[in-house]
Amino acid sequence: MEFKAVPGTVVLVATQETTVAQWQAFVQASGREWTYRPHFDQGPDHPAVGITLQDARAFCGWLTEKEQQTGKLTANQAYRLPTRAEWDAAAGLLRTRKPDLTLEDKLADDRVFPWGMEWPPPAGSGNFAEGEIPGYEDGYPFTAPVGQFKPSAEGLFDLSGNVWEWCHDPEIRAEQIGVLRGGSWAYFHADSLRSVHVYRVPATLRMPTIGFRCVFEDRALTGNLLAAMQAQTEQTRAERREALTGGEVSEAEMAAMRRRLEGAGGGSGLPDPSDLKPATAGARHVNGLGMELVPLDARHLIAATETRVQDYEAFLKASGRSWPAKPPFLLGTSHPAVGVSWDDATDFCEWLSAGERAAGRLPAGASYRLPSDLEWSRAVGLPPETDADPATRAKYAPKHYPWSAEGRFPPPAYSVNLDAGRIDGYDDRFSYTAPVTSETANALGVHGLAGNAAEWCLDPWPDAPDERVIRGGSWLSHDPELLRSGNRQHAARNSATAGTGFRVLLELPAP
Repeated sequence: MEFKAVPGTVVLVATQETTVAQWQAFVQASGREWTYRPHFDQGPDHPAVGITLQDARAFCGWLTEKEQQTGKLTANQAYRLPTRAEWDAAAGLLRTRKPDLTLEDKLADDRVFPWGMEWPPPAGSGNFAEGEIPGYEDGYPFTAPVGQFKPSAEGLFDLSGNVWEWCHDPEIRAEQIGVLRGGSWAYFHADSLRSVHVYRVPATLRMPTIGFRCVFEDRALTGNLLAAMQAQTEQTRAERREALTGGEVSEAEMAAMRRRLEGAGGGSGLPDPSDLKPATAGARHVNGLGMELVPLDARHLIAATETRVQDYEAFLKASGRSWPAKPPFLLGTSHPAVGVSWDDATDFCEWLSAGERAAGRLPAGASYRLPSDLEWSRAVGLPPETDADPATRAKYAPKHYPWSAEGRFPPPAYSVNLDAGRIDGYDDRFSYTAPVTSETANALGVHGLAGNAAEWCLDPWPDAPDERVIRGGSWLSHDPELLRSGNRQHAARNSATAGTGFRVLLELPAP
């Protein structure tokens, strides 16, 4: 097994996936019982398949112990599975290699494949589902010998296709769930083959599409290497700050940079004001921010999506406010604005009302606000609730989910953005928040009532005047009971968390 250094990590990464021959050496030497056989023929240089997370860890432990006993490794050196971050670095994601990412860098990371930006893949990119990608053939109906396709810049093979590769994810505490990266010979959808894609599955899953590769770590050197990497990062950031403030960038270049950043922050993509009409009862409406609202009843329109980052940033810019609780992970402009308090959300509604009224798109007496608890229930499709307050309603929540009035769990694949790694048999492609239209819309045309961001409602929580009702799941949710449509949460009105956002409701005057 050959290992190579990769920028952005302190380990050495195996250039190839672990082969059948290497796996059989482990099985024979360790006396491990092994009866798995795939439904297709494999040679000794094909990747080992049918490997569970525990199997892969056992191989790394055996190889470490074997080479320590023969003196090839010291007590501080070991083989193990790569972490998610180390696999990111191996795949070449910019977030592991650049100390200061631009918006363009972040968007590129979301779109890139291990071979680049092209789709369909250029010839020789990897071993994918034979004949399923128009214009692409790889010559292998199942696994291929390792190292047959073009390597990465660092000389790593099969980072996309051939077999899924187990990773160690320090965020996952329960051993029942594992993380796979890289796609396999059976996959052909672009989203599954992108470098950022994370596939969470049961750790005991044994499939002919799953294998692994190892990394080598010298713990005695790790601390020094990490310190050197951090020092380099700080130096790069300092040089960048000096370049931006030391006169080396012209005023024209700075102005152009500001225009690009403002445009990327949500100023682009707004509807043409001349195309917009005043809001009317019972009709779909699009406002000046491009937010779509759909009829809820005779006097109310509810936003089809959660309030987006681009909407909220327009409010912050206009009002000269900051976003102190903005989460540290990547928030695209079409993702829900999270880290927003109830007070912030109501201020946004007042600002939006004033702006739309001044533009002539609201009739007299109309205004935006947060939906009430019962209005949110109506939007999610719950049967009429007759209990007096949100706390009592929550106690008698029926077995109803936003995706299933019959109470089926888990949701259909890729329909909801939840903490998929903690839901057996479910995947949603997103590690954090997702674009607001990623979730399947309900019969009213409303997205995101099930997950992505939990949502503030207008109502105070009983006997807690400073707390407000929160409805719906978020990207952090996984518990079936707490994901019921009728479940309620509550929090202090000035609190702001990475899982909570809001949507708006437009109330029209009585006829």
